[in-house]
Amino acid sequence: MKKLLLSLSLCFTAVLAAQEVTLKPYDAEAYTVVNSEGNVNSIIKNPVYTYLIDNYKAISEKEILPPNGGGDCGFTQTFQNGIIYTKRNCGDAALATGEVLTIANPNRESVLLWVESVNKVFGDYGQNHWNFDLTEYRPTDNLLGGFFTINRDIDYTTILVMSGC
Repeated sequence: MKKLLLSLSLCFTAVLAAQEVTLKPYDAEAYTVVNSEGNVNSIIKNPVYTYLIDNYKAISEKEILPPNGGGDCGFTQTFQNGIIYTKRNCGDAALATGEVLTIANPNRESVLLWVESVNKVFGDYGQNHWNFDLTEYRPTDNLLGGFFTINRDIDYTTILVMSGC
C-alpha cells in the first residue's frame, strides 16, 4: 500500500511539474498612489507577497527562517500552483534581502510581463531595461528603482525582487 501511495504521489508531482504555470497579471495601480508632482509611491511594503495573498491560496503556514545571529531573518510560505514565496531580511548572503518568488515550470512570457508590471510599484519612469538574455530587469545608469533577477532551472524559475529606493 505504501508503494502504491508513493507511486501515485510521484506521478501527481510529475504531472504538476509538467503543467506550465501562467502568472496572473499584477495590477500595479491597485498598489500605488500618484502624488501631486506626478511621482508614483508604493502603498505596500512587500508588493510580491501582497500580490500572492490577493491572487493565490496559501497552502502552508509561514515558516520562519532561522536567524543568523541578529533577529528576524524572514519567512517562506507555499501557495497554490507550485509557487513558493520567501521574504529575506538576512545580511550575510548574496540573496540577503528582498522578496524571492519560486515558480514551478512557469510560462516565460507571463514572468516577463509580471516583472515589468511589478516594477511600476517602484516608480517606473522608463529607466528599467532587460539585459541581453532577459534574466535581469534593472535601472540603467545606477538610478533608483526595482531590481529583478530571474534564474531559470529545469523545473522551476526563481525571481528575486529588490527595491533600490
